[in-house]
Amino acid sequence: MSGWIFGLEHLYHRLLSPRIPVIVVALRDDNVPNAMVAAWHMPVSSNPPILALSIAPDRLTHQLIEKRGEFTVNIPPPSFLEKIKIAGSISGRIHDKSKLFKFVQGASIKTPIIDESMGAIECRLHRILEVGDHSIILGDVLAARAKNFKEVWLSSPLMHLGGTKYVKFEDL
Repeated sequence: MSGWIFGLEHLYHRLLSPRIPVIVVALRDDNVPNAMVAAWHMPVSSNPPILALSIAPDRLTHQLIEKRGEFTVNIPPPSFLEKIKIAGSISGRIHDKSKLFKFVQGASIKTPIIDESMGAIECRLHRILEVGDHSIILGDVLAARAKNFKEVWLSSPLMHLGGTKYVKFEDL
């Protein structure tokens, strides 16, 4: 088994990278949007449309989604690289990350979307499943929109390599 590296169980999730990072937005009690960067997400049903996020229960965003029952998933453009690094490394408990983005009202829920996003998905909480040290947050997709998209991305979104490493797709 020439060339194989063994013992990567603790990094198995990085074997599934790169992935498109998303900015998950949920409203705080004062109706100010909180933004969290997440790379663990996927579609789980087309009919009805349901999206899954994997978020640790101690994260503020997890608690806000559980309390408010809704959230948005925003696909950042490559120009957001520095904003993503900030939003992905600081807790909303100690820093107001709403100042990083321009928010606009979505079509179907109170939680806003990020105006400069390449795409945005509005979700109502469907269910939360506890799995290991994370929860699977399932959201019913109520609305979705995108810029520069025609069944596939016509321009490249930002890619998450793992940890704090990001790259523009064309740089891969």
